[in-house]
Amino acid sequence: MNILIAADIFPPQFGGPATYSVTIANELTKKGENVKIVSLNPDSDKKVVICKIDIVKNKNKFLKYFEYIFLLIKNAIKSDVIYAMGPVNAGFPAMIASKLTGKKLVVKVVGDYAWEQGVQRFGVKDSIDIFQTKNNYSFMVRLLKWIQKIVVKNSSIVIVPSFYLKNIVVGWGVSENSVVVVYNSSSYVGVCPVEKAEEEKWIISAGRLVPWKGMLELIEIMPEILKEQKNAKLKIYGNGPDLKFLKNKVIELKLEGVVEIPGQLSRKELMCKINKADCFVLNSGYEGLSHLILEALHVNTPVLASRAGGNSELVIPGKNGDLFELNNKEDIKNKILNLLNGEMNLEWSDQEKDIFFEKFSLKSMVDSTSSILKKICQN
Repeated sequence: MNILIAADIFPPQFGGPATYSVTIANELTKKGENVKIVSLNPDSDKKVVICKIDIVKNKNKFLKYFEYIFLLIKNAIKSDVIYAMGPVNAGFPAMIASKLTGKKLVVKVVGDYAWEQGVQRFGVKDSIDIFQTKNNYSFMVRLLKWIQKIVVKNSSIVIVPSFYLKNIVVGWGVSENSVVVVYNSSSYVGVCPVEKAEEEKWIISAGRLVPWKGMLELIEIMPEILKEQKNAKLKIYGNGPDLKFLKNKVIELKLEGVVEIPGQLSRKELMCKINKADCFVLNSGYEGLSHLILEALHVNTPVLASRAGGNSELVIPGKNGDLFELNNKEDIKNKILNLLNGEMNLEWSDQEKDIFFEKFSLKSMVDSTSSILKKICQN
């Protein structure tokens, strides 16, 4: 196959889509496919991939998209299929290239970009699920909703990493048969020694510090948790627009020394901390499929997560953790205390773990993606 990957963010930029672009390009190349990447990031690191890559040179916020479209069209002519990493920044230009060259388009959707931007930039307060049913938002939000819907409707196949996201995309007006679930791969990260006082109980959460990650509620329940577990410590890792607000809340509640928000860690440093944690907690209102949950489970740390997004596809109550109602502080507090007090009995056999993690293996992800792309090319 001649596969053209339309990448949005790309290393050295961080993020799941950047990592995925590199991984899938390299693995498909190793399988003998002819892969070419066109990257929207002018500072892309060519050395991270073993295939050819074209990079936009223009750094102007708007002009770079015209160059991006030109590069996609130029490379699409010699390709069998265009695989876009997202429905907006990569997907819309890829759709234009697809229409002009007559090449098939496949789009990977890992979330609702319109909702994310709406919450971060355009004053959207609704949850992602409510957002799907309303359209009385600002022009920019409605435009982003329209773009991602028209792109997925003009795609031969939409690849999503969870059944939760499949339902979201089908709700955009796409045929159920055109949306395929391919779980992203998750690999074990070797961990290093971390100092931890024997009597301390570590509650760890991590992620981008934005409102829908629910970090505020975790901070607010700590005074109640301390009444039963005086040695409990909450450690929140990550960066984002809510960093200062959350740190001020810690001071306001006089939780200095109990709640730690040190910022972003490298993946390995974070996993070393999570490996030492008594539980990993994710009170997120929106997760397509959380890699952090998978990585916590890889190091045998119990996970407590909200019943939101794809979390229920990963957390198995009674096996590897438990689920709670989103932002329900009483429910979250009780689940954390049950775990810390040894009252939550978890039994997850080695055989069950092997079956579970096989779904998220690199081989499974690459083979499934390759099969989908070949089917599109043959048709």
